[in-house]
Amino acid sequence: MQQQIPPSFFVSNLSCMSSKFSPFDIDKIAITCADNFGIQGKGRIIIGQIQPNQPIKILFQVEESDAVFDCSWSEADPNVIAIGCGNGLVKVLNVGTQQILTQYLESKEEIQSVEFGHKNPNWLLASNLIGITRLFDITAQKPVAYFQTHKGCAYTCTWHPIQQNMFATTGNDGAMRLWDLNSPSNKNIASIKAHMSDTLSCDFNKYEELIATSSADKTIKLWDLRNLKAPIQTLLGHRHPVRKVKFSPHEAIILGSASYDMSVMIWNIQEPSNPLIKNHPKHTEFVVGLDFSIHTEKQICSASWDGKAMIWQWDQEQPTV
Repeated sequence: MQQQIPPSFFVSNLSCMSSKFSPFDIDKIAITCADNFGIQGKGRIIIGQIQPNQPIKILFQVEESDAVFDCSWSEADPNVIAIGCGNGLVKVLNVGTQQILTQYLESKEEIQSVEFGHKNPNWLLASNLIGITRLFDITAQKPVAYFQTHKGCAYTCTWHPIQQNMFATTGNDGAMRLWDLNSPSNKNIASIKAHMSDTLSCDFNKYEELIATSSADKTIKLWDLRNLKAPIQTLLGHRHPVRKVKFSPHEAIILGSASYDMSVMIWNIQEPSNPLIKNHPKHTEFVVGLDFSIHTEKQICSASWDGKAMIWQWDQEQPTV
């Protein structure tokens, strides 16, 4: 029988914007925060130690002059993390030495999403409010590639888990696009109108040729990457826009979603007639961040504008904080 892991939590005077488990340390997590829901004011990156049935212990934090919308751990160094800020700044930090390793300011538009490469840990993607996604090599002092990925905001950029040169983006034009660095001129190799409203998020399945998208239209769609003509499944249940989708790193059939309806939902995508497994409604504001632990099966973390990040097992009840 699998051991039940007690929940943990974090409470901030700022809105929580994203949460990411460390790929190296079982008890370490990063949480980004913003004042005034990210509209105006300062931001913060928190590195915390997960403590069962207790608040997360803060190990390291950095205050920023603007919102911190997203973060991404390096998969090569347990102390390196990147953050994306509301003033257009992308920073790479060493949380061990508490130093800034490098930083980029290519425009003053909000950075919505950042992600380090899985296969090439020196590569870092960053997408912004005006639809531009940049590829940085953190050993260089400038971007090495530039993509006009969307007309309007590019909400998400994420690497394919196996094909190191491929990544996906989503935007407020409703599109999900695939990009391949090996193609001529870093070509956009596929583009679909995934939703009629803003496509807010996407995530690759770690085991199958699938990608999930979520939208302001309150739906989640599953797509076969080998044939993107039509979705293979549409998941219904959220009452408001679905800000984040995330596949489990442990089970190909498990998908999590976070919504403006203040809930986190867990789905079994192999159950077309009744896919919803759990509905966790304990947040009191928009839920905008979601992550699965790669170390502890079924452990997830949600981040909400209510200033709370909750860590628990998705097959158990969400903690009340």
